Amino acid sequence: MDITIITLTVGFVTYCFFRSIKAKSRVKKVELSDTDKEELNKLEKIAGKQLPYRFPNKRGLAFQIIEFVRPGYIKRRIFDRNGHCLFLIKYNLDRTIAEFIEFGVTDGHYFRKTIWNEKDEKNEFYQNNKQQIADFSQIKNELQYYRSMVQEKRAEVLPVENDMKQYANELENHAYYQKEWVKRDKITDTEAIHSLEKVEKLDFDKKRDLRRGLKARNALRIGAINSGFKTYNKKVENFQKRMSDLHLGKIKYLHTMDVLSDHDLRHASNLLAGAAAEELVNKRIKEVQFGKVLIHNLILPYPYEKQTKLSNNQIDHLVIASSGIFCFETKARISKNNSYDMLKDYGEIADQVAKHKESIKYVLEKSNNPLIINLLKRIPSIDQLIRNVVVVVSRSEEKFSLEKTERYQRVGIEVCQLDDIQSLLVKAPEGIGLQPEEISAIGEEMTNNKALEEEKTFSENILLFEDEMNLDEKAVDEQLYHANQVIKRIDHIDNLLADYLSGAREWRKLYQQYHYWKKFYDQVNNFANAENYYEQHQIDKNILDRI
Repeated sequence: MDITIITLTVGFVTYCFFRSIKAKSRVKKVELSDTDKEELNKLEKIAGKQLPYRFPNKRGLAFQIIEFVRPGYIKRRIFDRNGHCLFLIKYNLDRTIAEFIEFGVTDGHYFRKTIWNEKDEKNEFYQNNKQQIADFSQIKNELQYYRSMVQEKRAEVLPVENDMKQYANELENHAYYQKEWVKRDKITDTEAIHSLEKVEKLDFDKKRDLRRGLKARNALRIGAINSGFKTYNKKVENFQKRMSDLHLGKIKYLHTMDVLSDHDLRHASNLLAGAAAEELVNKRIKEVQFGKVLIHNLILPYPYEKQTKLSNNQIDHLVIASSGIFCFETKARISKNNSYDMLKDYGEIADQVAKHKESIKYVLEKSNNPLIINLLKRIPSIDQLIRNVVVVVSRSEEKFSLEKTERYQRVGIEVCQLDDIQSLLVKAPEGIGLQPEEISAIGEEMTNNKALEEEKTFSENILLFEDEMNLDEKAVDEQLYHANQVIKRIDHIDNLLADYLSGAREWRKLYQQYHYWKKFYDQVNNFANAENYYEQHQIDKNILDRI
């Protein structure tokens, strides 16, 4: 027990002894005279106040602030007229300088620091934040090193930048020759189908092309070109955004193309299939070997809603034969499981073919031709003379059946397929039998009354590569060539841009280091050439008396 108490006592005494020595070492013991004490009392009254700085100087020094840093220091800060602190001096109580800091003129982060020890030996170094450099030549060497590194890296980056500019010029040249892929003004079915046939390279005089035009996938080339321009647009949009984000500017002629939507593609496919189906029906009617008049794509005046103003009604095929007047409406449809449900289209078709009969009746009833006048008197009913026929052509299978046609039959609409056309034309209703001269007279009357207005236009129709209708395969291929060249050069620039940005980032980092050392060098060089204010302060012990 006694040993424990003795051990603890010795340890405590030792701790107190070393602590007192450490505390004494931290504070420089200063013996002050009565005059010194009087001066310190005066300083206490002005501590923290802004006082004029009256020493003659070339640095624009204007005012100073004095503070006490207890224990043992007086801190003095000297400012220029802009409020920048240029000097910070720490004095011991005997007014010897303990520390002298000279800041840069424009940046207080760079400064030269001088510290005196108790033997009045000074340690001088340059400092930025926590970095200390004792030798001015070291700063100069760092500056020269980073200058050479920046020049070397810049020499690597410049050729890549020049390559990018070259590809950008080529990119702009190809984009300049791009024409619009889609024209969306109101155009006729005929114009739209003409452009579709051209792009798909179809010739409806060939049976093989007719069958291909009917297929569900009949617009493969149109879809492929459209897909190519979608890729083109995506590339262009991303490229322009990237150029904008990188502040590299936009290319003048680089613009996106108007492309077809999914609805547009379906509509184009249906137009193409409808044209192919009409041509098949046209060929089949011509194969029927007896006297007849065939008019394809006939547009007749029609008094819509019994108004006085006439409008137009378009009939796919009008056949005038001894068995009557036939209005053929052609529909290309995709059958399923060897059949097609006709009720799906009833509302659209029934309204359409009803107008066919009304327009023909309108033309015949207002005719002044004696043959036609006598014909209308001779036959039991004009409605029996005119027959509405819907021909359904399959886009998917050659042989199929038509389901649920009874509703059409109840309103006098006959529904058939290609193979049924000949039997329809030779079978006449009872009491109807047109003579050759009557057939010719009706045909002439229909031709004379063909609407003078142009074919009706539809806003949803599309015209591809419109150029005054001078569309050919070469024009299509030129468009694709320029689009592919734009994509190719964008990819080249993207690849170059990755290398350029990598090199530019490294170059920027080196430049920042160079800029850091250049600024540091300029500041330190300024310090080295400045007057040695601290020597004046060190010599003049009564500096505080002049405040």
